[in-house]
Amino acid sequence: EIAMNDGNSKKFQIKGGIGIVASRLTVEGPINKGKGSFIVSGRRTYIDPILKYAIPKTSNFYGSNYYFYDLNAKVNYRLGPKDKLFFSSYYGKDKFIFDNNKDDFRVDMPWGNGIAALRWNHLFSSKLFMNTSATLTDYLFSFGSTQDKFTFKLTSGIRDYGSKVDLTYLPNNRHKVKFGTQYTYHIFTPTSVSAKQDTIEYLPGDIQRLYSHEAALYINDEWEATEKIKVNVGLRYSAYAFVGPFKRYKKNDVGQGTEVINYKKGEVIQFYHGLEPRISGRFMFKDKSSFKAGYSYNYQYVHLASLSAVSLPTDIWFPSTDLAKPQRGWQATMGYFRNFLKDNIETSVEVYYKQMYNLIEYKQGAVPTDNITDNPDNLLVFGKGRSFGLELFIKKNFGKLTGWLGYTLSKTERFFPEIQASWFPAKYDRRHDISVVAGYKLNERWTFGANFMYATGNTMTLPSSWYVNQQQILYEYTGRNSTRMAPYHRFDISATLYDRPTKKIKQADGTYLEIKKRFRHNWNFSIYNVYSRANPFFLYIDTEGDLISNSFKLTVKQVSLFPIIPAVTWNFEF
Repeated sequence: EIAMNDGNSKKFQIKGGIGIVASRLTVEGPINKGKGSFIVSGRRTYIDPILKYAIPKTSNFYGSNYYFYDLNAKVNYRLGPKDKLFFSSYYGKDKFIFDNNKDDFRVDMPWGNGIAALRWNHLFSSKLFMNTSATLTDYLFSFGSTQDKFTFKLTSGIRDYGSKVDLTYLPNNRHKVKFGTQYTYHIFTPTSVSAKQDTIEYLPGDIQRLYSHEAALYINDEWEATEKIKVNVGLRYSAYAFVGPFKRYKKNDVGQGTEVINYKKGEVIQFYHGLEPRISGRFMFKDKSSFKAGYSYNYQYVHLASLSAVSLPTDIWFPSTDLAKPQRGWQATMGYFRNFLKDNIETSVEVYYKQMYNLIEYKQGAVPTDNITDNPDNLLVFGKGRSFGLELFIKKNFGKLTGWLGYTLSKTERFFPEIQASWFPAKYDRRHDISVVAGYKLNERWTFGANFMYATGNTMTLPSSWYVNQQQILYEYTGRNSTRMAPYHRFDISATLYDRPTKKIKQADGTYLEIKKRFRHNWNFSIYNVYSRANPFFLYIDTEGDLISNSFKLTVKQVSLFPIIPAVTWNFEF
């Protein structure tokens, strides 16, 4: 759950930072004598021109480049003692570029989100209030690749129009009931593909869009029975309709088209629904430690799949259709939590198990092709998954040295009979995940920070062998996701020098008066990726030589994001 800052309703304020790698600016202030407030914030990195000229051709990072920008805005206005309006918006875009002239290989990968929301908050009484919202979200992902004069481009996106009504009822200070309803209209563009080979251009034809309605009703009761016992019980009913306009291309067992079924605009093609119960509880012991446990059962009507035949980051979102049933899953968790030294040290250990059904994957070697005579879900197979793990956490809140350490031991697997007869690791399966964060306050002006992270590398499907047939390279595959990237680890450090919070003004009698400064600033010095670890972003297959002269060579190469990056930023506030 993410909540944006409402903005300062009492005074006009500007905050910002100007740095070598990125800059940002935030402006906030009151509206109409404190009846409302606004906040506008934007930031932009400009590491792209720096990396372009700073990375030598001999470096593992050569060819990599990246930038992002985003803009947030929010306005709130009090209509009366019981009513308040909020409008918030966000737009952000990231772009990753890899251009290696030596290998004649280029990747352009932009993605971005646009969000707008209008919310009305109404207070019925001191015990009952309501939030009514209307929302719009727009996500777009594009992936373009050029290698050996062959250009491939894939785009995917989702646009959602939504509304929801959430009510909160507080019978007493130990009892909170939340209930409401929500609705979303989805417009999916799962894949749109185009390609070009020399002067021959492959055009995708009409872009296929998929339409669906999703709605839900829910109630949740949070009850603190005693000082030791707290229970949270909820029930949610969700419903989903996959609708036209839509053309269903029927296929036989060998992939040949047999018939085409046309569905009209708004016509219900498939309807799904189900109940989603959940329960969690907490028990406090005399030593102020606690035991927590929970169970939840969920439906998810949006799927995520990755192309198995492409070793690049090509995740594609799919709706549930007449072929792709909604995902179902249940999760059980339990944990023990204990604080020490008057709550200045927090510790916890948690375990979880999750079972998933109706998951999707692309068929082995599948690649999105013609948008005219096929449906994206005809390339899918269906299976199940499971995930389980252990999480440890410790945090120190006192003294000059503070920080926390978190460790997760986990395993996430998939089983798809049409892919292979045994369980295989999921793309984002990570056996180990470690985070260490530390902060040190030397005095009122100097603070220092450091963080280290380590994670087992993602899995992927690469060819196990290759052969030549009629001067064409053909690949053979063994296990799905049988290749694992190198582990990800990184160490960052920073130091911040603050100005003095007060200044002295000389009085007429010769004495000095100490007052707070209206303009505050600090300098931040940081080093990202201190030991310049070449962490893998994706792998690609590169070919050298030619088949005729018997000088052909095939290698797998790694693309990494950022080397060591020192930065200096001047932050200000007034």
